[in-house]
Parts: sequence; structure tokens; C-alpha cells
Amino acid sequence: MQRTGLTMRAVRIHQNDAARFQSDNPAPPSALVLDSNIPVPQIARNHEVLVRVHAATVTRDELTWPETYKSECPIPGHDFSGTVVEVYSLDDTPDTDVTRRFNPEDEVYGMTETAGPGSTWAEYALVRSHEIALKPKRLDWAQSATVPMSALTAWQALFVKAGIPSPDLKQSSSKVAQEGQPNGRKILITGASGAVGTFLVQLAALAGLHVVGCSTSNARNGEFLRSLGAIEVFEYNELEGMRGDYDIIIDTVGGTILEQCWSLVKDDGVLITIDSSSYDFVETHRQCSFTTGKDRVTAIFFIVEPSRPQLEQLAMALDLNLLQVFVAQTLPFEEAGKAYELANERAARRGKIVLTVV
Repeated sequence: MQRTGLTMRAVRIHQNDAARFQSDNPAPPSALVLDSNIPVPQIARNHEVLVRVHAATVTRDELTWPETYKSECPIPGHDFSGTVVEVYSLDDTPDTDVTRRFNPEDEVYGMTETAGPGSTWAEYALVRSHEIALKPKRLDWAQSATVPMSALTAWQALFVKAGIPSPDLKQSSSKVAQEGQPNGRKILITGASGAVGTFLVQLAALAGLHVVGCSTSNARNGEFLRSLGAIEVFEYNELEGMRGDYDIIIDTVGGTILEQCWSLVKDDGVLITIDSSSYDFVETHRQCSFTTGKDRVTAIFFIVEPSRPQLEQLAMALDLNLLQVFVAQTLPFEEAGKAYELANERAARRGKIVLTVV
């Protein structure tokens, strides 16, 4: 059923006539305006799903991403949770089509492609079926919305890019899950107390790795990280002079911290960063002296991609109470500008900022 003529509210970036907003001239929070009478997106293609958004997360620095400005008045937002309103359907659509996995009233969560401009800071969002999964039953709307981008990034870093076997979540009573017995492989996670880092610590512990978490302050984060599964915790100022015996390092910070990681990873280890400003680190760092002797290191930068199967695995882990989620603060839809300011503060907080839409 096409919902022609229906309108919605959405937070949009209003352009500046004097100097057009783009990635090198990002829009300020004041440019985020809640507009009414925006046409509800129309389903037009196979695999499309219309979702009534209930909560959407606010991602730090999103207004600096080039992809954000692909349309005239873009709607930000990638993470979300909500209720399915409509799925693409034609009489000749095969019953095996993946869109048929979802039905109106299904409660889902997911993330849109980061290569696109977003669209989830709205009452309705048009998404693809591979971008969503049934949301964790144990979590509310706000909690569910904080999961997709951060947890998928952690999952893909560990179990796709680093090649670690993913844990058998159904065997939650296994020795590793019960006692946290590491399998000998050591992993260092920088930014361990951040949105992605907290999932990295938990998933790495579930996979049986010897998890070492690094953050700005042990006093503030040490016990917290241990509660998530870290065996050891360090501050950044302790990295210099440490032994280079890490099989895997996953960096979420970039900059000089990432540079130091070269001396800490084993000569045949894996070094991964998700820091967006470090997208070219493999090429630029290979020309620097601190990479001497590290020719066999597998160095990777990547950007997270949506994955329905991985979202399903994460939902299972969350419903089995194997993972914890953290919501720093929820704000109403109308306060998107304030929410973005909070998300970009360097304040010590656990979890993400969430916009509650309806």
C-alpha cells in the first residue's frame, strides 16, 4: 500500500546561503532544524522497508562526513530502532524474497549504509532489508538504537577483518563464557571505554581472547573495563616502552596512539583502525621509521557495513544477556541540535546520545 500524500517531521540540515555547508565547512548544530510536512518516503524497489522510527542515535562528527551532504536538505542519522510499517510487495515477488522476512508491526533495529547521507532522524525511514533485523527483545527502543553501528563495527573488526572465529553464542554456558578463560591470543583495544570499544572488549572476551583495554584513565575506566571482560587495563601514557607482544590491536583513536601501536603489535600480527581520520594510515605509516621491521603486519582501515546476519547474532547475544549496552542520555526529537553538541563533547560518559522520535 503506497502512502501517497502522507507527511512526517524530520530533522534536516538547512544550508547557509553565504557559504554552503559541506565536509570541510560542516554545519553547526544550529543548522539542524525540525521540519514538518516532509513527504513520507515511498517504497519503490524490491528489498525496501518503511520503518516508523522510535529512536535514533547521534554519532559524533557526523556533520563532518562528506556523505552527509549528498542532498540539498539532508536528514542525518544512521542507527535506529522502530516498527515496520510496509514492505515492498508485488504479486510476482517470490516467497523466498528476503523482504518477506519482515512484516508490518515487526520491531526492528539497524543502520543505513554509511556511504549514504543517512535518514533516520525522522518519523519514518526507508531502509533496505539487509540493513535491519528484529530488535533484541530484552532492550527498549533507545537501548536498541545504540547497538547497530558500534556493535557491527566491533563484530566486523574482530570476526571479519582480524579473522577471529566468532563465538558460539548458543553455548553461553561454555567454560570461556562462564569463567573468561583466555585462549592465549592477546588483543589490545584503544579507546576501550568508548561506544565501539565497549563492544570490542565484550566480544573479544566472549571469543576467548586475552583482552587488554587502554583508555585515558584507569581510575575512571579500569574497573568498568574489567567488568566487561578485560584482563588488563592501561592508560595511554603507559603504552610507551611496553612489550610488542600483541597478536591483534584494534585502534579506535588514531593519531599518535595509532603510531605507537606499530611497536606493540607482533611482527606478524594484525593492526586495525576504525578512526576515520586515519583512512590512509597504511600508506602513510609505511613510510615512517616506527614501522621498521613490521613488513609482515596486516594493517587495515575499514568502514562498517550493514549486515542483517550479524545484527541477528548481536540480538541473540543481547537477549542471552552476554552483552551490555549503555545509553548516555536520551533527548526528544526536538532537541537534535543540543543532542549533537552533547555527542561531540569530550565529557566522560558511558554510551551514546539517543533521540527519542515517537
